[in-house]
Amino acid sequence: MRVFLLALPLVAGCNWIGNVTGLNDDANKAIGAACRQTGRSLEECFLRNPDAGQASIYAGWREMNEYMVRNKLDTMAPPADKAGKTVSGVKPIVAKPPATVQMAPPAQPPGPRALTTEEADKQAANDPQVKAVLSAMRARAGNEQKGAATEADQERLLEVIKEVQRQSPS
Repeated sequence: MRVFLLALPLVAGCNWIGNVTGLNDDANKAIGAACRQTGRSLEECFLRNPDAGQASIYAGWREMNEYMVRNKLDTMAPPADKAGKTVSGVKPIVAKPPATVQMAPPAQPPGPRALTTEEADKQAANDPQVKAVLSAMRARAGNEQKGAATEADQERLLEVIKEVQRQSPS
Protein backbone atom coordinates (compact mmCIF):
# COMPACT_ATOMS: atom_id res chain seq x y z
CA MET A 1 0.00 0.00 0.00
CA ARG A 2 2.84 2.35 0.86
CA VAL A 3 4.49 1.75 -2.51
CA PHE A 4 1.23 2.54 -4.25
CA LEU A 5 0.88 5.83 -2.39
CA LEU A 6 4.47 6.79 -3.25
CA ALA A 7 4.03 5.92 -6.93
CA LEU A 8 0.70 7.74 -7.24
CA PRO A 9 2.18 11.31 -7.40
CA LEU A 10 4.72 10.17 -9.99
CA VAL A 11 2.08 8.70 -12.27
CA ALA A 12 -0.32 11.60 -11.75
CA GLY A 13 2.42 14.09 -12.65
CA CYS A 14 2.73 12.85 -16.24
CA ASN A 15 -0.20 14.93 -17.46
CA TRP A 16 0.99 17.91 -15.43
CA ILE A 17 4.40 17.78 -17.13
CA GLY A 18 2.76 17.77 -20.55
CA ASN A 19 0.60 20.76 -19.66
CA VAL A 20 3.48 22.77 -18.17
CA THR A 21 5.83 22.15 -21.09
CA GLY A 22 3.14 22.93 -23.67
CA LEU A 23 3.50 19.57 -25.41
CA ASN A 24 -0.21 18.82 -25.05
CA ASP A 25 -1.09 22.25 -26.43
CA ASP A 26 0.97 21.70 -29.59
CA ALA A 27 -0.45 18.22 -30.08
CA ASN A 28 -4.00 19.55 -29.72
CA LYS A 29 -3.30 22.34 -32.21
CA ALA A 30 -2.08 19.68 -34.64
CA ILE A 31 -5.33 17.77 -34.12
CA GLY A 32 -7.32 20.91 -34.94
CA ALA A 33 -5.24 21.60 -38.04
CA ALA A 34 -5.72 18.03 -39.25
CA CYS A 35 -9.48 18.31 -38.73
CA ARG A 36 -9.61 21.50 -40.81
CA GLN A 37 -7.43 20.04 -43.55
CA THR A 38 -9.75 17.07 -43.91
CA GLY A 39 -12.85 19.26 -43.91
CA ARG A 40 -14.20 18.23 -40.52
CA SER A 41 -16.19 20.74 -38.51
CA LEU A 42 -15.02 21.97 -35.13
CA GLU A 43 -17.87 20.18 -33.38
CA GLU A 44 -16.96 16.87 -34.98
CA CYS A 45 -13.33 17.43 -34.06
CA PHE A 46 -14.28 18.13 -30.43
CA LEU A 47 -16.42 14.96 -30.34
CA ARG A 48 -13.64 12.84 -31.84
CA ASN A 49 -11.08 14.14 -29.31
CA PRO A 50 -12.85 14.62 -25.97
CA ASP A 51 -9.62 14.58 -23.93
CA ALA A 52 -7.96 17.34 -25.94
CA GLY A 53 -8.29 20.99 -24.97
CA GLN A 54 -10.96 22.69 -27.05
CA ALA A 55 -9.13 26.03 -27.09
CA SER A 56 -6.02 24.42 -28.57
CA ILE A 57 -8.04 22.49 -31.13
CA TYR A 58 -9.79 25.69 -32.17
CA ALA A 59 -6.47 27.56 -32.45
CA GLY A 60 -5.03 24.85 -34.72
CA TRP A 61 -8.22 24.67 -36.78
CA ARG A 62 -8.26 28.46 -37.23
CA GLU A 63 -4.56 28.64 -38.20
CA MET A 64 -5.02 25.90 -40.79
CA ASN A 65 -8.16 27.61 -42.13
CA GLU A 66 -6.25 30.89 -42.60
CA TYR A 67 -3.36 29.04 -44.25
CA MET A 68 -5.66 27.16 -46.63
CA VAL A 69 -7.57 30.32 -47.59
CA ARG A 70 -4.36 32.28 -48.13
CA ASN A 71 -2.85 29.57 -50.35
CA LYS A 72 -6.15 28.58 -52.01
CA LEU A 73 -5.91 24.94 -50.91
CA ASP A 74 -8.78 22.46 -51.04
CA THR A 75 -9.67 20.07 -48.26
CA MET A 76 -8.39 16.52 -48.37
CA ALA A 77 -10.58 13.46 -48.04
CA PRO A 78 -10.59 12.30 -44.41
CA PRO A 79 -9.21 8.84 -43.71
CA ALA A 80 -11.78 6.05 -43.53
CA ASP A 81 -13.21 5.27 -40.10
CA LYS A 82 -11.97 2.05 -38.54
CA ALA A 83 -14.49 -0.82 -38.81
CA GLY A 84 -17.54 1.40 -39.06
CA LYS A 85 -16.69 3.33 -35.89
CA THR A 86 -18.15 6.83 -36.01
CA VAL A 87 -18.64 9.69 -33.61
CA SER A 88 -22.42 9.40 -33.37
CA GLY A 89 -22.51 5.60 -33.55
CA VAL A 90 -24.39 5.62 -36.87
CA LYS A 91 -22.65 4.22 -39.90
CA PRO A 92 -22.10 6.87 -42.56
CA ILE A 93 -23.97 6.59 -45.84
CA VAL A 94 -21.52 6.37 -48.68
CA ALA A 95 -22.80 8.12 -51.77
CA LYS A 96 -22.00 6.40 -55.02
CA PRO A 97 -20.91 8.61 -57.89
CA PRO A 98 -23.16 8.66 -60.97
CA ALA A 99 -22.31 6.04 -63.57
CA THR A 100 -21.37 8.45 -66.34
CA VAL A 101 -20.16 11.88 -65.41
CA GLN A 102 -18.47 13.96 -68.03
CA MET A 103 -16.70 17.03 -66.86
CA ALA A 104 -16.44 20.06 -69.08
CA PRO A 105 -12.90 21.19 -69.84
CA PRO A 106 -11.74 24.22 -67.87
CA ALA A 107 -12.67 27.52 -69.48
CA GLN A 108 -9.16 28.92 -69.14
CA PRO A 109 -5.90 27.11 -68.56
CA PRO A 110 -4.45 27.53 -65.07
CA GLY A 111 -1.87 30.22 -64.59
CA PRO A 112 -1.58 33.80 -65.68
CA ARG A 113 -3.39 34.85 -68.84
CA ALA A 114 -1.28 36.24 -71.68
CA LEU A 115 -1.86 39.93 -72.36
CA THR A 116 -2.86 41.23 -75.73
CA THR A 117 -0.66 43.85 -77.37
CA GLU A 118 -3.15 46.61 -76.56
CA GLU A 119 -3.36 45.60 -72.89
CA ALA A 120 0.41 45.46 -72.60
CA ASP A 121 0.77 48.90 -74.22
CA LYS A 122 -1.77 50.40 -71.81
CA GLN A 123 0.02 48.93 -68.80
CA ALA A 124 3.46 49.98 -70.05
CA ALA A 125 2.30 53.57 -70.67
CA ASN A 126 1.61 54.10 -66.97
CA ASP A 127 4.32 51.84 -65.55
CA PRO A 128 6.93 53.82 -63.58
CA GLN A 129 9.55 51.10 -64.05
CA VAL A 130 9.25 51.28 -67.84
CA LYS A 131 9.50 55.07 -67.69
CA ALA A 132 12.59 54.84 -65.48
CA VAL A 133 14.30 52.39 -67.84
CA LEU A 134 13.51 54.55 -70.87
CA SER A 135 14.76 57.73 -69.19
CA ALA A 136 17.97 55.98 -68.10
CA MET A 137 18.57 54.74 -71.65
CA ARG A 138 17.97 58.22 -73.05
CA ALA A 139 20.29 59.79 -70.50
CA ARG A 140 23.01 57.31 -71.33
CA ALA A 141 22.73 58.06 -75.03
CA GLY A 142 22.58 61.82 -74.39
CA ASN A 143 19.15 61.94 -75.99
CA GLU A 144 16.99 63.92 -73.53
CA GLN A 145 14.26 64.83 -76.03
CA LYS A 146 10.64 64.18 -75.20
CA GLY A 147 8.67 61.98 -77.52
CA ALA A 148 8.63 58.47 -78.88
CA ALA A 149 11.50 56.13 -78.13
CA THR A 150 13.69 55.01 -80.99
CA GLU A 151 13.67 51.44 -82.21
CA ALA A 152 17.03 50.79 -80.52
CA ASP A 153 15.59 52.01 -77.20
CA GLN A 154 12.61 49.74 -77.56
CA GLU A 155 14.82 46.73 -78.31
CA ARG A 156 17.03 47.51 -75.31
CA LEU A 157 13.94 47.87 -73.10
CA LEU A 158 12.68 44.49 -74.30
CA GLU A 159 16.06 42.91 -73.47
CA VAL A 160 16.03 44.43 -69.97
CA ILE A 161 12.49 43.19 -69.32
CA LYS A 162 13.33 39.66 -70.50
CA GLU A 163 16.44 39.66 -68.31
CA VAL A 164 14.43 40.71 -65.26
CA GLN A 165 11.83 38.02 -65.96
CA ARG A 166 14.52 35.35 -66.16
CA GLN A 167 15.97 36.45 -62.81
CA SER A 168 12.64 36.68 -60.96
CA PRO A 169 11.78 33.61 -58.83
CA SER A 170 8.21 33.34 -60.19
